[in-house]
Amino acid sequence: MKKTLILIILGLVTILSACQNQKKDSQESSKNLKSENQFNLPDSLSSRRIAFVLNLKQKVAEKAWPGFGEKNTEGTLIYFNGNNSEVFFPNALVIKTLDEYTQYGENYLLTSRTDSIPYHMENMLSFDESDASRFFYDSPVEQYSSVEEIGNYIPSVESTEMWSTMVIHEMFHHYQLNNKNYKTYAKSPISGLALNPNTLISLFKEDQNFLPMIQSENEYLMQALSEEDTIVRDELISKYLNARESRIQLYSEAYPDLEQVENFYVIQEGSARYIEYESMLILSDYANNSNSTVIANDPMFKSYSEFKEVNLSDKAFDYLTYASPSTYYYAIGFNMMRLLDELKVEYKSKLLNNPDIGLHNYLEDYINALTD
Repeated sequence: MKKTLILIILGLVTILSACQNQKKDSQESSKNLKSENQFNLPDSLSSRRIAFVLNLKQKVAEKAWPGFGEKNTEGTLIYFNGNNSEVFFPNALVIKTLDEYTQYGENYLLTSRTDSIPYHMENMLSFDESDASRFFYDSPVEQYSSVEEIGNYIPSVESTEMWSTMVIHEMFHHYQLNNKNYKTYAKSPISGLALNPNTLISLFKEDQNFLPMIQSENEYLMQALSEEDTIVRDELISKYLNARESRIQLYSEAYPDLEQVENFYVIQEGSARYIEYESMLILSDYANNSNSTVIANDPMFKSYSEFKEVNLSDKAFDYLTYASPSTYYYAIGFNMMRLLDELKVEYKSKLLNNPDIGLHNYLEDYINALTD
């Protein structure tokens, strides 16, 4: 069985409005150039965009996940731009797979487009020995289409800022896989199991009862997040845990790997969505600060206009909390993490080191402690 793990952010279907403000470009261009020089990158629009995201990564880490900021970058990333691939922070394996390239220092090289796939927003990683000569064998590589190319496939992505939140999501996946325990668990048992996100989607199609159960569970989490009465809130958490357990038991005979696979993807995608959301909150701070950094001479930079107010109830952002058939584990994990934050339950330092422990287990520990 081929053991390839592809981590992709799916389905941003927001409708965003934005207006461009070029006023600050000249006054901030030196700040942006300094960011590029920090990473020893060429002076180009792509470099300014990547430097912007890397600085955003540090801001998100400071606010929400300190470990995410321990490295300036998580590793190699490829930026697809027309007929070219721009490779930032190339490792030896990536360089070895390229026939021709032009190098700028140790952190950047330019080559012809490395594949003909028109859309990229993912981490590539394979554990299969038949892929030993591929640049993503046993080593994750981030891949991003340019802002302009992403907009061709997701029309609602109208700005570099929104694109940057998607990139932050993928960078966090790279951070996850840089954790030895997490990567080992992803390799075995997860990548060897028959059940995966594609078969989960098939389950929704085959069984019309599965989605209503999932959405009911998610609704318990959403209600608990908005409930001010702590007794009622804790009762809602218990209802969520009981409903989840009943569903897992109901499907465990036909799908014996369901719980293990679901737990893994709830952690993987829920935490990446959590970080994506935190990056939006940082951009909201930028939108309401007249001295915020801008990306010089970027026609897709919209002065953070769509982030002036980030409200999960608004149409532009409610996809983050909605449990859809293809991405329900994103929302379930995201909502559980927000609830754990509200409960002041420590989980972030443990989550990636112990990927076999599901996010729901931290909620169970919280409820069990109430009766001790």
